[in-house]
Formats: sequence, structure tokens, C-alpha cells
Amino acid sequence: MIRTALLGLAVALFPAQMLALNHAGTEIEPMIRVPDESRPWPLSGSAIVHRSFIPFYGLALHAPMGAAKHEDLAAGLTPMRITLIWYANSLPKDQVVEHFRRQFELATDAETLARTASRIEKFLAVLPAAERGKRITIFYTPDGGAKIEVEGGDSAHIAGIEFNRVLLSIWLGPNADSAVRTSLTTMPST
Repeated sequence: MIRTALLGLAVALFPAQMLALNHAGTEIEPMIRVPDESRPWPLSGSAIVHRSFIPFYGLALHAPMGAAKHEDLAAGLTPMRITLIWYANSLPKDQVVEHFRRQFELATDAETLARTASRIEKFLAVLPAAERGKRITIFYTPDGGAKIEVEGGDSAHIAGIEFNRVLLSIWLGPNADSAVRTSLTTMPST
């Protein structure tokens, strides 16, 4: 009874920080420690990307406290960590690559795509086949670019703010799904 009362008090005081967030059976940390940062980064938002009305993958965005303004995030002006967790049980690499290639095309114009083509190809090359619960982590800083790490697989470092703006625009840009954009920049309620 005391434990239930304490949990209720903690949820009342810190609702989003205390409740577990889960994507495809994988728990998302409410706070993360980042090297060379004095304060932990809270979970800024979470979203599920659907494909044909079926959950395709989940996203969790961690950023420095108070950094959840989507314009700054989409512009690549704020450091962040995006964790992608597959809901799809199984999807071959070529279909994963085709999905993200299409997302890049929808996120920006042809001129920007041409300028960032080699970096987009580097990103696509590191993507694995989808497997339920498998993570892809994108750690981004404006000065350092993006480090992409595939759970149990490859990693890549991709510099350049222009590429990273295009990448972030998939989920946070003006052409992104508005529900995904809003959810990634809104503190989760559960």
C-alpha cells in the first residue's frame, strides 16, 4: 500500500519521467546520460510511424532540457538523440532502403537531394533489414554531425548540417506527418 501511494505521488509529480515508454517491446529511457554534458537529456517526445495504417517503427527523441521546439530541432540547431525501433516483424534491407529513399524525396527538394546524395547513400548503406524490436540510434550535434548506430550491426558518421536537416525533416520538417512531428516535440503522457 505504501509503495502504491509513493508511485502515485511520483507519477503526479513527474508523470512523463516516471512512466515507462515502450516501442515494440523495447523500453525507452525517460532520461539519458550524454558524454560531455553536465545534465541528462529528458525524453522530449515519442511517435509511431505507420505504413498502410500499421505501426512500422517507433521513434523516441531525447534532447537537452527545453529544446523541444520543432523549428530548432528540424533546422539542425539542437543536439539530440533519435532512437528508431522497428515494429515491423521482418522486412528485407532493399525495402527498408526504398522506404527511406522515398522519405528523403518527400522531405526536401530535388536540388537539396542532389547536393546531399552521397551522404544520403552513406546513410542508406548502413540501414539493415527490419527486425521487430531492433534499434537504430542517431546521435546528432550541430558541430559534429550524425552518428548512426545499428544495434548489433554497422555504424556511420555523417557530417554536414544540410544532410542532417534533410534527415531530420523526414520526421520534423514541414512535409513530415504532422502527428509524428507533434508527438516528437511533445512530452509523452504515458
